[in-house]
Amino acid sequence: MVRERVGDWKLAWRFALAGMVAGLLVIALAQTGVTAGTFDAGQDRLFPAPAPDPGITLVAIDSRTQRALGAYPWSNAYHAKVINYLASLHPRAILLDIVLDHLTGNDVEPPFEPADPLLTQAIQRAGNVILVCTAEAAPRPEFASVAAAVGDRGFGVADHANAVRGMLLRGDPKATCPANKSNEPAFLQTLRVADKITAPLAIQDSVAAFGSHRIPVVDGQMLINFTRGTSPTCQYVDAFNGVCPKPGLITDHIVVVGTKLIDAGDIYGQAVSFRHDPTFCPQFRPNCMLDSQNYGYRIQGDAISTILQDRYVRLQPQISVQLAVLLLAALVGLLVYVLSFRGGMMLAVALLASYYLGIYWLGQQGYLGDPLYAPAAIVLATTFSLGARYVLEERERRGLLSSWPQPSPSRS
Repeated sequence: MVRERVGDWKLAWRFALAGMVAGLLVIALAQTGVTAGTFDAGQDRLFPAPAPDPGITLVAIDSRTQRALGAYPWSNAYHAKVINYLASLHPRAILLDIVLDHLTGNDVEPPFEPADPLLTQAIQRAGNVILVCTAEAAPRPEFASVAAAVGDRGFGVADHANAVRGMLLRGDPKATCPANKSNEPAFLQTLRVADKITAPLAIQDSVAAFGSHRIPVVDGQMLINFTRGTSPTCQYVDAFNGVCPKPGLITDHIVVVGTKLIDAGDIYGQAVSFRHDPTFCPQFRPNCMLDSQNYGYRIQGDAISTILQDRYVRLQPQISVQLAVLLLAALVGLLVYVLSFRGGMMLAVALLASYYLGIYWLGQQGYLGDPLYAPAAIVLATTFSLGARYVLEERERRGLLSSWPQPSPSRS
């Protein structure tokens, strides 16, 4: 029978080396970018997804509104009426996540007043309306000049799993509209108006100072702590008619107005998936979008809530990922030498389970770990070390067989 541990302790370093080789192979694979999509998709599932901030209310231009008011886009007089109603309830700020880039002439309803001056007056009277823009689309000067601020939509670059994770805090000045004088995203401008923050945004290394907030920055982005889509809401048509079911959800709240129409094009893949309620899709197209997709104005609301509650998301540094891969791989390689064959297999399973439980717990605390490379290193190091063990056992077994005395040939 072969012993549970083969060889002697002088051979232990070879098993640790086998584990290290496995770890180096995993790191080399990571550098190719082939597995980047799988890595990001796994890490997206670690986002904590907390409850929505009750201080943010969403006003949605949805399919019910479209059925009541007609085909979108509408006369600017409609937006004026909604802003006037919302302002009468004294919100902290109103983020209008609709690019007001065109004039609409006279109102379509009696007394057929010029619609554009009505919207200009509504924005000016409210005093706390923030408009959005991009490099390609900017609000008309009539509206931008009277708004509290104009900010960029600011969505960050999608990850390798094609999901939006963050918002740019300060982009290239050429990548926004001229009316965005501070070169800041609209959600930050909204917080400035709501909380009366006047200090400039200061980004140093991986931290951005914004008033009393200290925001972790990853490649110029703030990672959004996405919620699961149950924020307080009022449909646009109810605001248009001045009958939001719960006016208290407007008073002293930050209000985000945006389109919740599948054909309006303001839809993005995001890191957190959630089951959509029936208002996300038209009545006769109930499965119009994936659970991992969301409307842009809702992402803006989640970005605002991330800072309001200082509940930030941080990534495990790349160097930490690589060191963890090498350490775990070497440790597994060594322990497989110490344990029996069955014990080595059980160790690998236990380590994988413990690792995933650990990174899930860290994810709930806002720290996103490595969901792929360290587990792959554990599996590969176990395979390499068990392979080396098998070769050593075979060599020892053959050595034992060759040392047995051979029978002498019989003499006639």
